[in-house]
Amino acid sequence: MKVAITGGSGFVGRHLAERLLGEGHEVVLISRHVGETATALDRSTQVGSDLSDADILSVAFMGCDAVAHCAGINRELGSQTFKRVHVQGTRKVVEAALRAGVKRIALMSFLRARPDCGSAYHESKWAAEEIVRNSGLDYTIVKAGMVYGRGDHMLDHLSHTFYTLPFLATVGFREKAVRPLAIDDLVQVLQAGLIDGRLPRKTIALTGAEQLLLSEAARRVAEVLDGGR
Repeated sequence: MKVAITGGSGFVGRHLAERLLGEGHEVVLISRHVGETATALDRSTQVGSDLSDADILSVAFMGCDAVAHCAGINRELGSQTFKRVHVQGTRKVVEAALRAGVKRIALMSFLRARPDCGSAYHESKWAAEEIVRNSGLDYTIVKAGMVYGRGDHMLDHLSHTFYTLPFLATVGFREKAVRPLAIDDLVQVLQAGLIDGRLPRKTIALTGAEQLLLSEAARRVAEVLDGGR
């Protein structure tokens, strides 16, 4: 199959692309950072786009069986606002997918995305979900919580902390129960929706199997880093 991935140079997009390429699928990576992806993704077609132009996207999506919409931001910088990226960008992705004859879309959302909650991030993610749900496309929406794996923000930030200021490993964290989700598990669910056609017209919440405190997650990362010295 041929799958387009928005946010293709990001954490989830890269891992999904690697999985699909490894299984012989054709991948089109859509990213603002074309040329910055790992060597393992060189076999993909790469298209530069900030999701603002449906014409560019519709050309990129041509011949694709499905689109994985993984593009997103965690904080606003200049013109890259939640509304522009999550809401307007999703509208352009859906418009382009319909134009190109794509039949299926998978959307990466966030576990706590919901309307009228006072959080611009959560509200924009919910708005993106609604756009996809009402698109007429066969969809799978994945609402994931904290995701971990090689190249993620959580492990990168914690490992940097432990290597530079070890004493911060035990202070500065507000205790909170989390269920970290392995990136491989997330990619498997996205693949089930995109390639296998499972979870049609479903919105699913996805978390890891184990609940632990944030401090425990930090401690485990520290132990792994110590063992690798």
